[in-house]
Amino acid sequence: MTDFRLLGPLELRVAGRAVEPGPPQRRAVLAFLLADAGRPVPIDALVDRLWGEHPPAEARASLYAHIARIRRLLEVKPGAPVPEHGDPTASPRVLRRADGYLLDVAPDQVDLHRFRHLVEQARGFARTDGERALALRQACALWRGEPMAGLPGPWAVRARESWKQEYLAALVAWAHCELEAGNHAAVVGRLPDLVAEHPLVEPLAAALMRALHICGRGPEALACFAALRERLAEELGTEPGPDVQRLHQAILRGEETGPGRADRHEGSGGARPSAVPAAVETRPATGGRMGPLGRLVGRDEEVAVLDRALEDVTTGESGVQAHVVELAGEPGIGKTRLLAELGERARRRGLLVLTGRSVQFDQAPYGAFVDALDDHLASAAPRENPVEALPKAAVRQLAAVFPALWDHGVAAGPVRAERYWLHRAVRSLLEAVGAGGQGLVLSLDDLHWADDATAELIDHLIRHPPKARVLLALAHRPRQIPPRLSAALSRAGADSRVSRVELTPLSFTDAARLFAADMGPGRWRQLYDVSGGNPFYLEALTRMPSEQLAVAVPLDPAASMRDVPRPVRDSLLAELQGLSESARLCARAAAVLGDSFSVTLVADVAGSDQARTLAALDELTEHDLVRPVGAPGQFGFRHPLVRAAVYEGAGAGWLISAHGRAARCLAARGASSSAQASHVQRSAHPGDEEAAELLAEAARDVLTIAPATAAQWTQEALRLLGDEGRLRPDLWFQRASALGAVGRLRESRDLLRATALLLPPQAGDIRVRVVVSQATMEWMLGDYQQAMRLLLRELEDRDGRSDHDVAELEMALAAIAQRTDEFSTAVRWSERALASAERAGDPPRLAMARALLALAYASTGENARSHAHLTRLLESLGGAQSEQPEYIEALSVIGWTELLHARHDSALRHLDQGLELSRRTGNSLLLSDLFAASAHVHLLLGDLDEASRCAEEALEAASMVGSEEASSFAAGVLAATRLWRGDYATDDSLFEKLVTSLHTADDCEPGRVRSVALGILGQAMLFNGDPDGCVRTVTRAGGGPDLPRFEAPTRALWFGLLTRAELARGDLAAAGTWTDRAACAARPDGPHHQRAFIALSRAELHLARQDPAVAARFAQEAAEVFRTCRMPLYEALARIQAGLALAASSERRPDALDQLEQARSLSGTRGAHGLSAWAEAEYRRIVDAPDS
Repeated sequence: MTDFRLLGPLELRVAGRAVEPGPPQRRAVLAFLLADAGRPVPIDALVDRLWGEHPPAEARASLYAHIARIRRLLEVKPGAPVPEHGDPTASPRVLRRADGYLLDVAPDQVDLHRFRHLVEQARGFARTDGERALALRQACALWRGEPMAGLPGPWAVRARESWKQEYLAALVAWAHCELEAGNHAAVVGRLPDLVAEHPLVEPLAAALMRALHICGRGPEALACFAALRERLAEELGTEPGPDVQRLHQAILRGEETGPGRADRHEGSGGARPSAVPAAVETRPATGGRMGPLGRLVGRDEEVAVLDRALEDVTTGESGVQAHVVELAGEPGIGKTRLLAELGERARRRGLLVLTGRSVQFDQAPYGAFVDALDDHLASAAPRENPVEALPKAAVRQLAAVFPALWDHGVAAGPVRAERYWLHRAVRSLLEAVGAGGQGLVLSLDDLHWADDATAELIDHLIRHPPKARVLLALAHRPRQIPPRLSAALSRAGADSRVSRVELTPLSFTDAARLFAADMGPGRWRQLYDVSGGNPFYLEALTRMPSEQLAVAVPLDPAASMRDVPRPVRDSLLAELQGLSESARLCARAAAVLGDSFSVTLVADVAGSDQARTLAALDELTEHDLVRPVGAPGQFGFRHPLVRAAVYEGAGAGWLISAHGRAARCLAARGASSSAQASHVQRSAHPGDEEAAELLAEAARDVLTIAPATAAQWTQEALRLLGDEGRLRPDLWFQRASALGAVGRLRESRDLLRATALLLPPQAGDIRVRVVVSQATMEWMLGDYQQAMRLLLRELEDRDGRSDHDVAELEMALAAIAQRTDEFSTAVRWSERALASAERAGDPPRLAMARALLALAYASTGENARSHAHLTRLLESLGGAQSEQPEYIEALSVIGWTELLHARHDSALRHLDQGLELSRRTGNSLLLSDLFAASAHVHLLLGDLDEASRCAEEALEAASMVGSEEASSFAAGVLAATRLWRGDYATDDSLFEKLVTSLHTADDCEPGRVRSVALGILGQAMLFNGDPDGCVRTVTRAGGGPDLPRFEAPTRALWFGLLTRAELARGDLAAAGTWTDRAACAARPDGPHHQRAFIALSRAELHLARQDPAVAARFAQEAAEVFRTCRMPLYEALARIQAGLALAASSERRPDALDQLEQARSLSGTRGAHGLSAWAEAEYRRIVDAPDS
């Protein structure tokens, strides 16, 4: 056997003996061909590699001579048979091709390709960390020194550098795998020399630091960091990267830095990241199943829509929103073919095309997106990889779903993705891909089979399109589309944000152009009538012998293969009849695995050996039932309906056993529980506790990113446990949590009620968690009284109850009282919760109880007490402590409290911390509150763009958990930003939501409709000329004329609105009463802006009383206070009033114009167009007025 070595000085060895290749130029030509072994190298490329930009005149002649000598060096001995191309047992040959020369040699005969093959093996899905480490160790052992040492030329220099990067990456991966496998000594033994050889490669140094720390050699690990830091400073003038610095800090703190991460690589003991579809194991290369495109007929109008969409994308400027095209039609109508046509036309325009599809029988989360994007992420060069443009936090989210990112550097450490943040990370990823210069067409097919997570993500992308040159093409069967996706597309279609293409059957004439050749008119008419003009059905029927063609039947699509007319089903099944039993068995095994599959897995599921499986696949390929796709050894069905026909044609009993074999095979290969779950679900029998535990574990893995799937798998686990499931309240609670996360609040509440009945009073912590969760579902559904009753009843039974549990219940009661604007009650429960938490000595509960008490005191106007508790709380929360997940609720409450105290910067800092913890931990229930509070702060600071963004995020977060109460509040905040922008119309969906809240407010208990939301609706009424409605709505929202349901620090604002409404009604006496109430409600130790709101109300009142001098004084006072409080929009409002008052005196007109100009500038630069237009109009009125 001939062996070629490039990873060191070029060597050629035959049967173990070294053979001299010849002079340097000939060695270089051989190296060039070896580097591209198996692929043609153009002659011009060879000349360029050998001589560069200025080749000699005899360059080609010299090249031919070198090729001839290399051929003689490798030639087959006389009399030996000429081998087939690609035969691994054959002697290597140099073959002439039209576009150059090809060295026909098995990749394993070249050490460079053997190295790459071993590295690729180490990335395999079914390998343990020990096996990975072995493969990488073998790969790195192939390196003997400088690659192609001594070979001249710039190409050789570039190749060496590129190969060295691959080698260093393999070394780093080897070190990580050894650490994960527990072989710390192996890393410590080898890495010091490698780090000395490559002192600036930070990942190598980090791996050595981690290994030394794990082995108890912390001082040496710190010395390693010091040496790295010194070398980087000397040679590059920089510090170590953030990952290495975080590792350094962890070592200093004595924290664990070894294996056991939540995001371990696939195959490492089955601890793969969650939410990865089983089909990914054998995913074909993108677009591989299509093959050459046939003619497209009868689709001119549809193609015109696609061309317009492509034109919009290719001519759009950067930053434009993405376009969406929806292709809808019955099975076989041509959606996939039209998507392929779109892809071809997009490529001709220079766009990047990525395609994916959902798979029947496989509800693994985000399957279509993984199918479309993962290969692109895996194959992109490091500098061109779109993830390099993303924040590390976003990449960590993506790494929980996309296998290509599992080994990405920033994915180290636990990853707990949450679907809200994951949606934004995917949107950012699409923006990065689309902004890469080409533009992007993301084509997703068969979305009628989309899992809930995929449907939810598409919904998000339609409502929040990527701001890049991106076209989303979505194909589905309209009768089977998931409800959420259907609703999203319908909404978008109504808003003209989606171009919908409905594919109809081909006409008789168009169909004849495709299928009627060499067919008699009678048979063609019969075929057409039976097919109804459906292209796929026609294709299937043309394969059927005439005597088997049934009489025409009406079409009645329903679901799966029931969508297909009986003759077409018979045609598909007939294709299987002519196969051998081995081929049919192989087809059924493949159908169990998915639309695409690998040879080895098919063999295992079929219970056959690999040789017979390969022969069966050859037979299936000859009959065009399956086709090779992607990498060698991977195949896919010709069409999803072919797989469906094969699957449904298999016996039910056989399918159960086959899915069982598939699950066992995946388990043996180290697949994650989520990868095995779909097979276990279809094969396990009642009483199988091991299967139930696996499904429960899989559900926990995907709970935060695909709660609908988690609920389904947990339900199946309970079914398998049977009566034993009644003894597993933890699983009932798990399913209830999943249902609540997906917005199925009533189902979650009902299940929690049933779970509570299973738990005895002495059940302790889990019982308290169940009751608190049930109460949460109750108030999210608007039943605050029931939530209170639940908690109070549980609190009454205090026998054996720990202080921890009591504090938890009391804090839940305090939180509900705060949400229902019962602020005095909130104070009482918060004080009790604080005492219980102090007795328990539990820092997180203590922080939450104190935060609730600070908020309750602020809401009642007891500002000094609130400040005291807030100060003490912030002093107790150190930087690292506040980053722990247990403090997320406390951070949310702190942010709200600081908002009431007008500590805006500190509020935003703590709210941002809460949002970051939400992203890291997957806690979505608090997202709406966190974003809404942030929107309020930005609104007060006059940042309308950021306020709108946060308000929209709050509204979406509320919709994801299905809470109408949170949605109303978020809608109110968003409406407020629109009012400031001058959008006073109340006929859109946003204000309709608030109007609906108003109509139901009388019939529902406190808290169902947030007071603030109704107050903002009252403000909109005033702007639209309805001051009566404004007064009614605001006083109802505030709970009466004293407005007790508004937090005390905000009452001056609402009294000011009521003053303005009374002035609009012409009732100066009533306006004066509201102004007096504002003055009485303000506390001396309250936030300063209270005084400004009161002064502004007095200014408006005195102006209406024809007392401009006093009005001007109050308005200027208000403006100055608003300025010092950094509330520019309210400052602008006050300056407009000052300008109006000053204009009453001709001597003060310059001052009036100055006030109005400041107001116009303040409001205009911040997008408050209504305010700016008002200031401009008053300015012009004064300028144009004649001098008196």
